[in-house]
Amino acid sequence: MVNAAGSAHVRRLARDDAAALAGLLAAYGAEMRHAPRGGDDDFRRAAALLDDRVAETFGAFMGDRLIGFAVVFDLPEAISGRRAGQLDDLYVAPEARGRRIAGRLIAAAAETGRRRDWVHLRWLVPEDNAAARKAYEVLAETAPWKSYVLWLRGGDRW
Repeated sequence: MVNAAGSAHVRRLARDDAAALAGLLAAYGAEMRHAPRGGDDDFRRAAALLDDRVAETFGAFMGDRLIGFAVVFDLPEAISGRRAGQLDDLYVAPEARGRRIAGRLIAAAAETGRRRDWVHLRWLVPEDNAAARKAYEVLAETAPWKSYVLWLRGGDRW
């Protein structure tokens, strides 16, 4: 757990956190798609994410309120022959931004990686998210590669 007096604390989320995570997943999806998407079963998606055998989800809390999350994968790393962390999604509620919550979530993932002897922790940032890129450049260096995506389902793009 990462904690500073009077600030957010971070811990790995458990199945009991699905209801709190559901609201953040809905907000994150709406922000990434630039429009709300009705009809999704947010609780079901949150529970499935928290039950996943491969993904680990960290949550940032202010008091008892979940204000951010990060999804991390522990993966084999082909070049070193060791393991690496892939931070796949990171979201902080708009009203909690500017408080270094993303940094605390990344620090929790990095601490997990240090304990597991990962060679590195890597993540992707949408090119149109200048605020996130600026914040991340304080925490890490820009990777020497470009990301690509091959969409496999017709209408799902963000």
